[in-house]
Amino acid sequence: MHRRLLGSTGLRVSTISLGTVELGMDYGFRGSDHFKRPDPADAARILHRAVELGINFLDTARAYGDSEAIIGRTLHDLHPRPHISTKFAVPDSLPPGQLRQHILDSVDSSLRALRVETIDLLQIHNTTEDLLARGELLDALLRLRQSGKIRHAGASLYGEPVAMRALHHREIHTLQVPFNFLDAKMSQRVFPQASRSGVGILIRSAFLRGVLTSRVHEVPPQLAKLRDKALEACAALAITPNELAETSLRFCLSHDAVSTVLIGVRTTEELDANVRAAAKGPLDDGALAVLSRFSMEEESLVNPTHWSELT
Repeated sequence: MHRRLLGSTGLRVSTISLGTVELGMDYGFRGSDHFKRPDPADAARILHRAVELGINFLDTARAYGDSEAIIGRTLHDLHPRPHISTKFAVPDSLPPGQLRQHILDSVDSSLRALRVETIDLLQIHNTTEDLLARGELLDALLRLRQSGKIRHAGASLYGEPVAMRALHHREIHTLQVPFNFLDAKMSQRVFPQASRSGVGILIRSAFLRGVLTSRVHEVPPQLAKLRDKALEACAALAITPNELAETSLRFCLSHDAVSTVLIGVRTTEELDANVRAAAKGPLDDGALAVLSRFSMEEESLVNPTHWSELT
C-alpha cells in the first residue's frame, strides 16, 4: 500500500483509509441490501483485513453508532497499530459558554470507547464558519494537544466557503471533504490552497454512497439525474458500471493534494476490491479530461446531507 504525507502532520498514511460509519450503524439507501451494518464479528474481520492489506488509518466519529467501541475492542489485536481519527459534533442546542467543556467531554468519551490514551487526529464534525470563529474552539483544541489527548486537529466539512475559512485556522491541520467526479468543486480553490498551507486532504464520498459503483442502477428515483450522469461517464470512457467504483477511486487518487481516500465497506471482499483498484494508481490524463466534464453544481443532488428522506 502506497503512503502519502498527511499535510504537515508528519503522518504517512495509506492512500486509502477505512471509513467505519458502515461498521457502527445502518448506512446508505433504505431498502438497499447494502443498508444493514455487518455483525460485530464481521466488522472485526474487516478491521483485521484492512491492516493486513496495509491500510494504516481508521476514520470514525462519536456519531457513528457503535463504531468507536468496535474499533476499541479490536485495536489491541491489530498489528501494526493503525492511526485513529475520530470526530466530535456540536449540537445546535448547546448553550453559550459550554462549547469547550462539550468538546473535552466528547474526547474523553472517545478515548474510553477506543481504549486509547491519545487520538491521532481529532476532527470537528460538520464544521461551520460560525464555529471556527469561536474562541472556545481554539482553546479546547489547544488544551487537548497540550494534555496529550490528541496529536492533531482537523475539520470535516461541506462547501468551499467553510473550507477556505478552515485553511486559515492555525489549529486545523487537515480537511475532510466530499469529492468525486460528479462533485469535483473542491479541486478548484481548496486543493491548491491546502497544498500551499501544508494542510492534509482526506476525501470522503468518493463513491457518493454507492451511486458511483456497480449499484448505480439501485439509485432511488429522486436521484435519477445522478444515475444518468454516472452512466454517461461510463459510456464516455467505454467502461461498464462494474468498473465505476474503480474509476471513481482512481479519479480521487489522481489529485496530488489528496493524502488519502476514505472507503466504507461491509465485507472483506469489497475491501480487497478497493485495494486492488487503488494499486492501479491514478487515471491517465485522457480519462481525467473526460471526467472533468461531469462535475455537477446542484448541491441538492451531490450533497448527501440533502437526502435525509432516502437514508
